[in-house]
Amino acid sequence: MNMKRYAILLLILGVLKTNGFTQDYVTVQYQIKSDLDITYGSAADVAGNVRQLKMEVSYPTDDTVKSCGRPLMILVHGGAFMAGDKAEASLVTLREEFAKRGYVTASVNYRLGLFNTDKQINCNVSSLGVNWNCLNMTDSSEWYRAYYRGIQDVHGAIRYLVNNRTTYRPDANNVFVVGESAGGFIAMGVGFIDDSTEVMNNLTASMSNVNPPNKIYENACVIGLGLDTSIASMNLARPALGPYYGSLNPPLQNTYTIRGVGNFYGGAFNDIFKSHSTVTPVLYTFHQPNDLIVPFGYSRVFAGFNTCAMSFPFNCQGIISRPLMHGSKSIVDLIDTAKAKGQKVPDYLFERTTNNANCATQIANPSTAGHAYDNFTLRRNNLAKYFAPVIDTCGMNSITRPSKLISVSLSPNPLHTGENLIVYGPLEAGSTIEIFSLSGELMNAVKLENPYHQTTVAWSNTRETGVYIVRITSGESTISKRIVVLQ
Repeated sequence: MNMKRYAILLLILGVLKTNGFTQDYVTVQYQIKSDLDITYGSAADVAGNVRQLKMEVSYPTDDTVKSCGRPLMILVHGGAFMAGDKAEASLVTLREEFAKRGYVTASVNYRLGLFNTDKQINCNVSSLGVNWNCLNMTDSSEWYRAYYRGIQDVHGAIRYLVNNRTTYRPDANNVFVVGESAGGFIAMGVGFIDDSTEVMNNLTASMSNVNPPNKIYENACVIGLGLDTSIASMNLARPALGPYYGSLNPPLQNTYTIRGVGNFYGGAFNDIFKSHSTVTPVLYTFHQPNDLIVPFGYSRVFAGFNTCAMSFPFNCQGIISRPLMHGSKSIVDLIDTAKAKGQKVPDYLFERTTNNANCATQIANPSTAGHAYDNFTLRRNNLAKYFAPVIDTCGMNSITRPSKLISVSLSPNPLHTGENLIVYGPLEAGSTIEIFSLSGELMNAVKLENPYHQTTVAWSNTRETGVYIVRITSGESTISKRIVVLQ
């Protein structure tokens, strides 16, 4: 969305508000209910411990729910991939306020933790508000692997809500993901990694075991952050992490459409902004140029903080194993460059400040901090106004139009092993029929060279009994159906 279109939108919304009208998904107008500490899955964390993953959900109680349901917003906390919680004050505000606007909102926890270095690197810079020691990792891949686990977990949280639609009535065609700091990294990863080529596969594959972290990190970092009970009890293996969409709550792919991503002072480790999907989410991103934690442009994680720590009076050696990353300014530069080359990229709204307070000023006066909101009310209101126009009301602009494929049917169902599946329906040339296991594995795929009303699909690659998903795509329409395979 360009700035002219956005200015017109704000003007229209302002006029409507002045005249006493409310706007769906913009105006705070509904009563809400919140359900806390809901478990949406479990997974092994960096130290090998199985963690229960929880979320907190808010939803309106006096709205008129559309037939397709309510838009769904997922909120992701920050904390340098080592700390943070779904119940942080700013996330509670976002969760409750966007529910009052008409969304189903869920603030989620995800797996935390990175492996600290085995080197003894120590510096007391607690006055900066971050434990400097805990930022020294065994290698730079740890940052990416922690981020990647968060992406997997958030996908699982979305699927949990989509699969349990009767409880909160989320619309799987209208999903929005918003994060702060590390949560902003994760939100953008969830929204914009839409092809395995965008994954830094060398960092998510199986890697050699790490050495045990140095003993100086045990109390503050391993025990203090809840990573494990001791260094001695940690599993130091680094197994392959699997696909970016994770393994929680199948079916794993193409069960929802992400319409928008909100990033508050987060970043990206690599260029993930070229679209491979039919629908490209819009991006709202807010950042201040003097951010000490997540650089505004292209630099290393904690660049400003590291410079502060190395300066007088701290005189630290510098934080080791920090990866390069793109902050908001670098991200929009990537998008603009790709767009100029004719590539499909997201529309975006980039909001920034002129805050240039240096390190010393930010320490002396925390209100000038760059890794923070300048005006929380303004930014969340602008986020709501930016997202509202892209909400697809009950499939009017959707890539998924089941009404066009309403006559499609599968036979036989149940299907017995050894039988072929017959798909009945007016399928266009170029249509695809794909069969997935409930774990998300693609078992078979057929592409039609000519239009057909009856198509036979061999079941030879899926001999096991159980439930499978058949996804049929014809033109711009997609429909998924379940089929049972018996002996």
